[in-house]
Amino acid sequence: MSFLSGLTTSTLSAASSTSSTTASSTTSSTDTDSSTSSTYDTYMTLLLTQLQNQNPTDPEDTSEITTQLATFEQLNLAEQNNSLLTDLSSSLQSLQGVVENSAAQSYLGTDIVALGDSAPLEDGEAEWYFVLDDDAASVNLKVTDEDGNVVYQTTTTGDEGSNNFVWDGTQSDGSVATSGVYTLSVTAADSDGNSVDSQILMTGVVSALDLTGDDAVLYVNGVDVDLDDVQGTQTVS
Repeated sequence: MSFLSGLTTSTLSAASSTSSTTASSTTSSTDTDSSTSSTYDTYMTLLLTQLQNQNPTDPEDTSEITTQLATFEQLNLAEQNNSLLTDLSSSLQSLQGVVENSAAQSYLGTDIVALGDSAPLEDGEAEWYFVLDDDAASVNLKVTDEDGNVVYQTTTTGDEGSNNFVWDGTQSDGSVATSGVYTLSVTAADSDGNSVDSQILMTGVVSALDLTGDDAVLYVNGVDVDLDDVQGTQTVS
């Protein structure tokens, strides 16, 4: 028999009234703690009321009461642990944001290498790296401006791994390109004409930061670079 089965309507009303008085006199620091405390107080009030009003000739089964108390206490502890884990997760996210912002600030004024095919032409030079999965007998390099116009292209060879490409701003017609953001595309093939996969990295000096969003953003003279895309740094010549 459940230890709550013998409660009458009047008993429940009295228990609820007692529980309300207890709950109203207790102030919790959080809504979750308040809810948990209120539930626990109500449960204990009902239990004590039941024990006070039990039939002396047919007392409640103490083993059943003990089991249900233990179960309720486990649930109570689980709720408290969940609340602590939520607070810990929030604290870790805040800490991660501080660490990321600190890392972003350390790149200010530094020449970085990052994932991306767009790079700034500044002081008559734009620089990229292209990483090949295999040796390439033919590598077509094509530079386009912000409007998508092809301003320069050349064909060279490439080795497996990282290859450097520096464009001095001279366009295919011999004129000099104006400063701005330019994009590189790479098409590579091996000696048998098979396509070779490639990845493009840009480089430039971080001139500004944006730390207002969820993720830090680096500005490399007009090119936005996510902090996660930074692959490394190099010495400014």
